[in-house]
Amino acid sequence: MFLQPFLSGERWKKLMVLILNSFFIGSYTLGVHESARPNQRISEPVVRKVPQLFIKDFNEGNIAGALSYFARDCSFNFASFSKSCEGLDSLERRLRLMKDADPFQTKIISVDDCISDEKAAAVKFHIENHADGSMKPYGRGSAFFAFNSDGLIQKVFWVQETSNKSGEIGLKVLRGVSKILSLYGSDQTVKTTSYESYGSKENDTPECAPVEYFASWSRRDIDAATELFDEEVTYDDTAFPNAFSGKDAVKRHLNLCAECFPETFTFELDEVINAGDTVCGLWHVENRGQQLPFTRGCSFYKINKKGKIQDGIDFVEPAVFKSGGVELFVDALSGKVAQEPARLIPLVVWIAYIPIVFFSDGILPGVNALALEQRTWEEVKDLSLNFFLVAPFLNLPFSPVVHPMLEGVFNLLLSWAAMFAGFLSDDRKDKPNLFEMVPMVIGMQFLTSAFLLPYFVIRSSEKRNDVSVSDLSGLAKACESPALGIIMGAIGSFSIAWAFVGRELEFGGLNERLKSFSDLLSIDRVGSSFLVDLIIFGLFQFWLIDDDMKRRGVASGENVVLTSIAKVVPFFGMAAYLALRPRFPHSADKF
Repeated sequence: MFLQPFLSGERWKKLMVLILNSFFIGSYTLGVHESARPNQRISEPVVRKVPQLFIKDFNEGNIAGALSYFARDCSFNFASFSKSCEGLDSLERRLRLMKDADPFQTKIISVDDCISDEKAAAVKFHIENHADGSMKPYGRGSAFFAFNSDGLIQKVFWVQETSNKSGEIGLKVLRGVSKILSLYGSDQTVKTTSYESYGSKENDTPECAPVEYFASWSRRDIDAATELFDEEVTYDDTAFPNAFSGKDAVKRHLNLCAECFPETFTFELDEVINAGDTVCGLWHVENRGQQLPFTRGCSFYKINKKGKIQDGIDFVEPAVFKSGGVELFVDALSGKVAQEPARLIPLVVWIAYIPIVFFSDGILPGVNALALEQRTWEEVKDLSLNFFLVAPFLNLPFSPVVHPMLEGVFNLLLSWAAMFAGFLSDDRKDKPNLFEMVPMVIGMQFLTSAFLLPYFVIRSSEKRNDVSVSDLSGLAKACESPALGIIMGAIGSFSIAWAFVGRELEFGGLNERLKSFSDLLSIDRVGSSFLVDLIIFGLFQFWLIDDDMKRRGVASGENVVLTSIAKVVPFFGMAAYLALRPRFPHSADKF
């Protein structure tokens, strides 16, 4: 115990885990390990425990703890997402976003069953309401975990029950496909699947009823397949609305599947964990020896004392359309608005902004974007060539002549948008945003408020008050420089001056240029939208200030003058804030 004062909570946890695992299984640890021998085996109880510990840490919001069980080059495939998480950084971002989308901690993953061998583990789970323990609709699922020789999770296939219960319709479609394929013959080819193994299976698949069931079905020997089930079996293919009860119902289902699937389609087991009374199989579908996309699945089976399948459930990868990203966005949006109703304000403004600025007729001057007016595109091109007024100031020969007030407004808007790069610390590894900030800042240079407003709605709130320089990306560190506020403030000031005194020979004095600018705005959608953006920037400039101060360790009520100026003085207040705000320490230990 004398060491505990010198160790943080997380370090103390890892030290205890190291001691315990060294006693039981040698060099295996949870996140801290010595160099392991090649092909070293881990004890089966530990393999079975690790996925449960991962789920426990995730439920508690301890993402750092959850990640400690994974190899740095791990692969985590959430079947409902179009893209798997490759590497620890990608997995960390996904897990943090998933947890952040549930700010009230309403969803809990509850483990129903877990089995393992020496290299892999499988979990059957359901998602329940934290408040009353009721199961979420379509919340059942399973996951297969494969371990590397160091005892860390290397690969995961995570699949949940889909809300699309159109399995019977899908079979009818397949029946038509099967008839078409039969016209071209059904010669079998040598199996040459390119599927990458998860690594638990040895040279021979362990013999058990589910393994024989897959083999029999792929031969279309339905009688043999059916004999592997108990008379009172319950079989739940989650692609269908209801489970099948009894051997006869299962046989009818298998006959229908055999009739509808092309003869060249086979179900291939990739991995099998046989725990005696429980078996888990990871599988995919092949056609002529080649794996078909979107056909993976994970199945759990209960085996009775007679060696028959008493209970089975299939979890199938969603086909083609992966709704995970959409569901995550909807959960994040609804959760954040419920947690902070003020987020409705930028949401409502954005919903109004898009149709009014881009597609309306009669609300703002000029024609809408769909009209593709030649004058509009030429105006945008000319303003872009005079970006930050460099070309006209240097009197470069390619610099087009544009109304100086329009140029001034345009470049003031761009310098204001560029200053939001000073808040890149709002997007970090430990605080990811569903809508990343770097693309948002870049997008603001082209479509301004169309990118800014949704970021305000969906961004994650700041929870830390001890962020240090080491937590920031390289770009965020560069944008911490006071020079950003000073330079952008100077460009904005020059843009305002240019609006009033630039191109005097072409546009005359103040009264004359004001009148010509007013006439231009009366027919110009681009210019009028710039004014709308300036108003929006001014109204929402305050949005990120409090969280920015919080992450710097500044308590509410401190630095009142600077924060007030930053919030209420348009443009110049932000420039002053970026130049004068407290700097991040180089280490969190300085707090």
